[in-house]
Amino acid sequence: MPWPVRWSSWLFCAVVAVAPLPLGSVGGVASAIWSVLLGIALLGVLPMRLRGSQLAILAVTALLTALAMLVLHEQSAQRPWLGVAPNALWAEAGKLLPADLPPAVSIATNLPFYSASVGIVCLLSFAIGVVLGANRAMARGLLRAVAVAGLAYAITGIVTFAIDPTRIYLLHEKQAQLEWLTSPFVNRNTAGIYYGCCALIWLLFGCELIERHWPSRRASLPRLLARLDRPARRRLAGHALGWLTCLVAMFLTGSRGGVGISLLAAVAAAAIFFRNRLPRRYGLIMALGVGSLIALALLQLLGGGVGARFSTIGLSDEGRFSTYRATLRMIWDHPWLGDGFGSFEWVYPAYRTDDISLRGTWNRAHNSWLELASDGGMLMAGAVMIALLAAFGVLAHGVRTRRRDVIVPLAALCASAAGALHSMIDFSLQITGYAVVIAALLGAGLSQSFRSGGAAGRGRGDDDTDVASSPPVNVDFAGEPGRAAGQGF
Repeated sequence: MPWPVRWSSWLFCAVVAVAPLPLGSVGGVASAIWSVLLGIALLGVLPMRLRGSQLAILAVTALLTALAMLVLHEQSAQRPWLGVAPNALWAEAGKLLPADLPPAVSIATNLPFYSASVGIVCLLSFAIGVVLGANRAMARGLLRAVAVAGLAYAITGIVTFAIDPTRIYLLHEKQAQLEWLTSPFVNRNTAGIYYGCCALIWLLFGCELIERHWPSRRASLPRLLARLDRPARRRLAGHALGWLTCLVAMFLTGSRGGVGISLLAAVAAAAIFFRNRLPRRYGLIMALGVGSLIALALLQLLGGGVGARFSTIGLSDEGRFSTYRATLRMIWDHPWLGDGFGSFEWVYPAYRTDDISLRGTWNRAHNSWLELASDGGMLMAGAVMIALLAAFGVLAHGVRTRRRDVIVPLAALCASAAGALHSMIDFSLQITGYAVVIAALLGAGLSQSFRSGGAAGRGRGDDDTDVASSPPVNVDFAGEPGRAAGQGF
């Protein structure tokens, strides 16, 4: 790789790893810093050669970006190109105030422009992930960076939470959720789904190591353990330690949605990974059932606080469904262009009903997809949802067709699906520190869902220049008849 690409890959992984640290990077300053660094990294990866699949993914991304810019212009401009009528509140305010108020589609002037920071950071992270993800070493390096960063945050968070649970890393004083682990985020739900994503990656690393040493005949636990040499056992123990530590941190957050969805994603990922080792008829169903039982056992063993919240509160909080109904009314009143990006906090009080407690401020809809439709309109929300579903289809194709490094598209599929599902009951994807991680994984996973066209006739593609040259590990013991020496996995 040319040196600009190498340095850009390191810078990219560093941003993805460090972005959750400053309290989830909520705010314009952190987003501006990450945007500048990711822009530099994007310039550094320009020497890389792009395949047709990457160009197609980036073309769809460019279309979505153009649509977002069009909606942003129509919400902010005094003379919209599409001739959309301005929000009626500007005329009402003009009757009450002596000042001349220029009308606009958005309820808050210039707010859509300043609220685009999360989208810009995610766009840059996704684009770099697509470009660098074609190289298997860089794609796997991104997974390692996310997993190691999550492990470091989990260890530091658990230790500092035991010392002083009222502060985040002993530095920032909490304003709420004092009895739960939230580090490095302010909100426990975002922390829960983030640690669940990191635990998922550690789990897939362990599954990959087990698969490499899986006995080719008469599979059993003693034969599998016998095939694991000392270095392999150390690596497996390291993966198990990382998975367990992130799992403990996830349970300490007390997030019902984060814990439940993360466990569901982990069970699905493990069952999909070992699907070829299972009986054809009912093997996958049995694996999902056994995995669910293990997840419930872990929930009972390590997640006592989460189980207590399920017992006392149930599946939904007070006022959440009322907020969803109010958001739907907001969408109905302004269906095409919405009320303006980032304007939910300003519009929601007019739609708030009496059955919602007056305690607290609802500055988010606790459903990112409904909030996107209310702020950006149904056209923008529908385009994003269709593109995301298409991305899930591409990732599923990559999981089904790839013969090696399947954990890259599988981790991207399960982590992004978990994030999308969790954002239906919370706002994790609206937090920059978490969204940049999901965007990077999604971009790398999409690139790894296609085989390299340059590999034909040469035995290895341009993106596979770092394939390990060690002898195959999945071979039977010496002395078994009918096996050629060195016949591999």
